[in-house]
Amino acid sequence: MYLNVTAIIQRLSKPIPFFGIKLWIAILTCIVLFVLICITTLCIIITRPRRHCKARKSLKPMGMRSIPEKQVIFSTSRTTKPSYQFRLIEIQAVTNDFADENVVACGDYAIVYHAIMFGNTRVAIKRLLSCRTKAKEFTGEVEVLLGLRHKNLVKLLGYCFEGNYRIIVEEYVNNGNLGQWLHDCISEVSPLTWSIRMNIVLGIAKGLAYLHEDTEPAAIIHQHLKPSSILLDKQWTPKISDFGIANFLDSDERSNHPITPPPGMSGYLAPEYLSTGILDEKSDVYNFGILIMEIVSGKPSIEYTSTENEEYLIDWMKSMVASQQYDQIVDPKLPERPSMKELKIFLLIALRCVDPDVNNRPKMGEVIHMLQPRDLLLSDVNVIPLFHHNFKSINKNECA
Repeated sequence: MYLNVTAIIQRLSKPIPFFGIKLWIAILTCIVLFVLICITTLCIIITRPRRHCKARKSLKPMGMRSIPEKQVIFSTSRTTKPSYQFRLIEIQAVTNDFADENVVACGDYAIVYHAIMFGNTRVAIKRLLSCRTKAKEFTGEVEVLLGLRHKNLVKLLGYCFEGNYRIIVEEYVNNGNLGQWLHDCISEVSPLTWSIRMNIVLGIAKGLAYLHEDTEPAAIIHQHLKPSSILLDKQWTPKISDFGIANFLDSDERSNHPITPPPGMSGYLAPEYLSTGILDEKSDVYNFGILIMEIVSGKPSIEYTSTENEEYLIDWMKSMVASQQYDQIVDPKLPERPSMKELKIFLLIALRCVDPDVNNRPKMGEVIHMLQPRDLLLSDVNVIPLFHHNFKSINKNECA
């Protein structure tokens, strides 16, 4: 018993082997390394998505608005700029739910609102009236119009269709329309000088020629060309609006009344429309001829006399030309008088455009050449005999 206790005491009194300390150090080192690895891995996992998001954000163009869920981007051969389909809630937000204080114009086919979109860009929002065009037809027509780009056309920026709403978003042209400057200007002297009026006529001709001759797959007929559809910017550059809008009108109304004059077009309709009910390039040319007469004279297409009789501008103009009363033709508000040659050029073009025989009316591309000062068709030798031609007057009772 004594020996056994002594042996045990001796064993317990022996020092602990050195390898035990090494083991604990190794274990602690492994634990520390494991913790460091876990922390490093966690940091990598957390920071990697952030770098990815930053990379994605850096690809977003500066100033471009966030794209709504229902937005569709169209691309055509005519432009590389994106166009948008907007949700109704977006349109309601920027117009304050179509508030009256945002209305800038009311027409026969639409109500136009002013709004701010695309960050800080002024736009015109055109809410179409009496439009029951199906969504597929509407988007198909608008997609064609979205691809049109010309200096003398109002640029379309997008559209919206939801329920019975048919809305077009356009660039905002900030100087009113031609009708306002011709007929509603209270000043004794018009700011529309003869030079400005010549440039307006040429610009309208170029825009209309583009619609007729440079669009695919087919020509675009305006059908409602008149002064109120010609917008002007601060430099008096004309921009044709409402082109193609006739395609959005109620098809039932058009089919039930094929020869009813479109609203607001009295005094502009070509005579053949009353018998055929067809509006084509030649009827647009006729409208353009009436426009020239208004720009030169300052008179509206129909004027009501003191006895409330209707006097059509085309009949008045023909009688003035036939009697060579050129001084009576020019707008009295013009700050300067045009040269006789320039006046005759414009009158010749106008009378050719309103020729009762559609085959004698020029194409808009030809009109542009006629407006060039060196065009041989416009020498005084050719102009004067044409002024004495006995143009057939349109029966006013037919247009009533």
